Amino acid sequence: MDRSLAKSWRPRLLAKQSGGQLDYIDDAEFGKIRLIRNDGRYLRLNIRTNGEIVISAPRWTNGTKINSFLNESRDHVRRNLAKLNNRRQFQNGDMIGRHHQLVIQPSVRPDIKLTGSQVVVRIPDDYTDIQRTQLIHQGVAKALKSEASRYLPKRLRALALQHGYSYDKVRLTFAKSRWGSCSTSGTISLNVSLMLLPEELSDYVLLHELTHTHHMNHSQNFWNELSRNLPNARALSRQLRDYSPYI
Repeated sequence: MDRSLAKSWRPRLLAKQSGGQLDYIDDAEFGKIRLIRNDGRYLRLNIRTNGEIVISAPRWTNGTKINSFLNESRDHVRRNLAKLNNRRQFQNGDMIGRHHQLVIQPSVRPDIKLTGSQVVVRIPDDYTDIQRTQLIHQGVAKALKSEASRYLPKRLRALALQHGYSYDKVRLTFAKSRWGSCSTSGTISLNVSLMLLPEELSDYVLLHELTHTHHMNHSQNFWNELSRNLPNARALSRQLRDYSPYI
């Protein structure tokens, strides 16, 4: 580690007490870092999905050792925070799904509410950018799930009846890397992020999964059947690559 870099960062253990133990670090780069004292033997660092950085330390570890550990972990923290920041960004006024508008408001306490055609996200002023993004994405997910639960099962059923398919049940997911799936038992899983797609593309995903009830692979027979029901299936498959299901 570059010692000059280590010296340039001066994390400060704050005097806030929790059961007699200091419980966060004030860091010049990352802000407040949660410090958990425990009976373990090793220092550990974890980055939660809301961007909060947590250091777990043996109960009697001194501040100098904790600060050194943090400095040695900076590149790791930066890389993982960058991944969190790389998610889709939503702004005040954006349309969410097909029926909701995002409204972002300042607040003392964090809160998310669906009110008619709005998803209202209230964010405290002292939230970091990562915390803001996480709370907004939670609001977006809530709105999409509400829309998806009303629309996707009904639309899947209509397409199945239209094209002669049957399935056991449907479930909604928040998968990060797939729009849908079909199990051998006949359960079709659909990502709530389908509500962010143009209807033509979401219909393609639904028919794609229905076709898997006949062909549990992507063989030529699968594509032949899908293309009979949806002649531009190949073109829609290529278009879908421009989108990500990760909210």
